[in-house]
Amino acid sequence: MTMFRFGTKIRYGSSRGQFGVLTRPRGGRPTAVVVLVHGGFWTWPYNRWLMLRLARSVRKRGWASFNVEYRRLGRFGGGGGFPETFDDVRSAIGLALQSARSAEERFGRRVPVAVVGHSAGGHLALWAGREIAGLAGVVSLAGPTDLRSIAENGSEPVRDLVAGAPADERWQLTSPMQRLPLAVPVVCVHGADDTTVSPRNSIAFVEAATEAGDDASSTLVAGEVHRDALRSSSKIWATTLDVLTEWCSTDLRD
Repeated sequence: MTMFRFGTKIRYGSSRGQFGVLTRPRGGRPTAVVVLVHGGFWTWPYNRWLMLRLARSVRKRGWASFNVEYRRLGRFGGGGGFPETFDDVRSAIGLALQSARSAEERFGRRVPVAVVGHSAGGHLALWAGREIAGLAGVVSLAGPTDLRSIAENGSEPVRDLVAGAPADERWQLTSPMQRLPLAVPVVCVHGADDTTVSPRNSIAFVEAATEAGDDASSTLVAGEVHRDALRSSSKIWATTLDVLTEWCSTDLRD
């Protein structure tokens, strides 16, 4: 572990990009853990710093944040793509769950773990929702949900991300829309004026997830755009905090 001015760097693998920064609330006893997964087209140089203001907001709520880095696409991305990027996010969230279970043993109370991802991180958060049991829920902030459709419309980052997946099951392995049901509560929050990732991604995904039997809902925030989700003062983030408060305040003890 390495101490930073803001949090503790914790590795979940040996590669350079396989770590997260854990920030505990004052007093050191978190009532919940929120895993943050940044976006940026799954590509270097975008990194965890995008989520710093949200991590600080999480800490003020009395929760711990685990701001995740992962191997990304690009020359200095560390060798991301399929399956590396996906494996990294699964491993990081698994480590957060393990830490929460340890905290439960120390403090004698349930410590829920929720995942929040923005943009490409929203996609990864939804993907991980099906992979990892025991999450309180997943929030996708302006996440691309149907990679097959996006690739068919000419997205090079999506094509690069999934290039390593077997062609005959590529979308079932990588795209949330083709992996339903996720069997975890899901909320998609999207700026209604987003021109980077269409709000239709969230609407269509929630419709399909609900039809598949998932507990899923969406909120479109009028007047806000793609990067507004990264502002802790935005309506998108306020909506997200309301969702997290509901999940993290629920007493799920037996």
